[in-house]
Amino acid sequence: TSPNSLLNFHLTSRESHAYPLQHNHLASNRLNLQHFLWREVFNFTIHPSIHLPSTPPPSIADIATGTALWLLDVSRLHPSSPLTGLDITLTLAPAPSSLPRNITLQPWDLFTPIPPSLSNNFDLIHIRLLILVLSGIDDTLTVLHRLHSLLRPGGYIQWEEIDVVNMVVRKDDESMPTPALDALRGVFYAEGRHDWIVEVGGLRGWLERVGFTGIRVERYCEGRELGRAFGDLHLWTVEEVVGKLEREGKGD
Repeated sequence: TSPNSLLNFHLTSRESHAYPLQHNHLASNRLNLQHFLWREVFNFTIHPSIHLPSTPPPSIADIATGTALWLLDVSRLHPSSPLTGLDITLTLAPAPSSLPRNITLQPWDLFTPIPPSLSNNFDLIHIRLLILVLSGIDDTLTVLHRLHSLLRPGGYIQWEEIDVVNMVVRKDDESMPTPALDALRGVFYAEGRHDWIVEVGGLRGWLERVGFTGIRVERYCEGRELGRAFGDLHLWTVEEVVGKLEREGKGD
């Protein structure tokens, strides 16, 4: 498989919105590392500009919750709030009996209609890294309409996404050749498939089209001291994609 095709393979079939990563203990570890690294960069769990009601306690959902670590962080901030983790599969999440009592996990495929019990139910929905799921599909706006419909009037969406368009290879010595890292950067760029995240009229424009207002965009970058950790995380991600390709017989 050529490097630039690794993040495109799942888009060649319209039978399903395939997820290019895996659902096993290694994937759980990757997601957990990713969570802690992102939290280190952000230095917040809920953005400080988000002002949630105190009475009654705000209802909060985590879309594509994965290992549910973000919800665990939120449960410490809002121990009385009903917290809901939604994902197409809950195989990576902790056992429900081990979670705080205010956390509920529920399967939901965001490419299917919203269950009536979730409609207009939340004061905040949190999203992180849907880029591999939404890039290149025809029904992105339909998905965003569903996400908007989860919120109560005046509710918030906090969306955290990686900017693969402006990703660079950072070196202590700029004269040092880094062919492998340059190839990895090409893998994440995916021939421009993910430009919609940052381009004018892209994600921000689509959010406006489905009814979101007061959109605020902020950019964060890890410090040099975290460069190695993030580099290892990116390598781990690519290895996971390659492993899935090989098991599906698409490794040539």
